[in-house]
Amino acid sequence: MSILEVTELKKIYSTRFGGNKIEALKNVNFSVEKGDYVAIMGESGSGKTTLLNILAALDKPTNGNVILDGKNLSEIKESAISAFRRDNLGFVFQEFNLLDTFTLEDNIYLPLVLSGKNHREMHERLIPIAEKLGLSKILKNFPYEVSGGQKQRAAVARAMITNPKLILADEPTGALDSKSANELLRLFSKVNQFGQTILMVTHSVKAASTANRVLFIKDGEVYHQIYRGNDTDEQLYQKISDTLTLLATGGGR
Repeated sequence: MSILEVTELKKIYSTRFGGNKIEALKNVNFSVEKGDYVAIMGESGSGKTTLLNILAALDKPTNGNVILDGKNLSEIKESAISAFRRDNLGFVFQEFNLLDTFTLEDNIYLPLVLSGKNHREMHERLIPIAEKLGLSKILKNFPYEVSGGQKQRAAVARAMITNPKLILADEPTGALDSKSANELLRLFSKVNQFGQTILMVTHSVKAASTANRVLFIKDGEVYHQIYRGNDTDEQLYQKISDTLTLLATGGGR
């Protein structure tokens, strides 16, 4: 069952005075199944960020549709889009986006506070997530008191606590050292095994090699894709590396 369907997506930006038009996305088509773990890769300027902003309902396409769990994002009223985003999407950012004046616990609670949930319900949701992510003993700490890896785990917990249809991760390992990055990737795989659907934009071959499928964006289009199948992370890593080399040297699909 597809949780996300992207069809004939196009995005054209006009320059400041409308003299030139930039086609950031040309004709993007793909779907994401419920419980899948998909990585999106591509060089800078390929259209990844534009695509992510549209999937996050932060921008609207020029043409085409994004349907999340049966709901067309373009048809949601501006007055309702923030609530829809909060209730259906979870976000994990490169720079964590935690508030230093809040404890990790309060940072994780924030989406539920904005939704008007009571403290008892928030606490009941947090306990199992904190246990799964290894956060139980540091919930009362502030972000400046914990490591980068622990901050990112808190960010993942914040993304999960609303029970989102889809988690969108934007370069989630970009600000982490190799050890913390490996921990986060193991965490993503674990969260995915619990049934959480994840779509991750990344430059990291290592990060992408933990996904079940990798989409390659080039010149605003889905140019190629690789399925894990029975491949190990190491085998998928090699296939991704070979594909990136092929695309960079002008190879075919």
